[in-house]
Amino acid sequence: MLDSTKLLTIVIEAGAFISAFAALVAAVIMSKVTKKFGTGILASGFKSISIGVFFIALGILVDAVETYLQSANFAPIEQFITVIILVKLFFFVVGTYIIVIGSKKTGDKLESLTQ
Repeated sequence: MLDSTKLLTIVIEAGAFISAFAALVAAVIMSKVTKKFGTGILASGFKSISIGVFFIALGILVDAVETYLQSANFAPIEQFITVIILVKLFFFVVGTYIIVIGSKKTGDKLESLTQ
């Protein structure tokens, strides 16, 4: 018989892995955009933003692995929990930063074209 806690963990992990792989696919699709609109600003913006999406996907994967290891009562996880959390936060902060800066630069370039 399957424990409801383990079932909930499996559902949460499945959702995390699905969202992480969807983010990875989105990053690949965004990085492959080659259509040149005007001066190619959108294509270059998508390429930089895709790197940020990739970092966020890595953060989601690290979070999913961390949750799984904690729920499985994996003994060595207690020793490395701080490192895992710092790695996860690094991926989330760097990914968000790249997305924000890439969006801002793309918006600024598009705005300068309309003036």
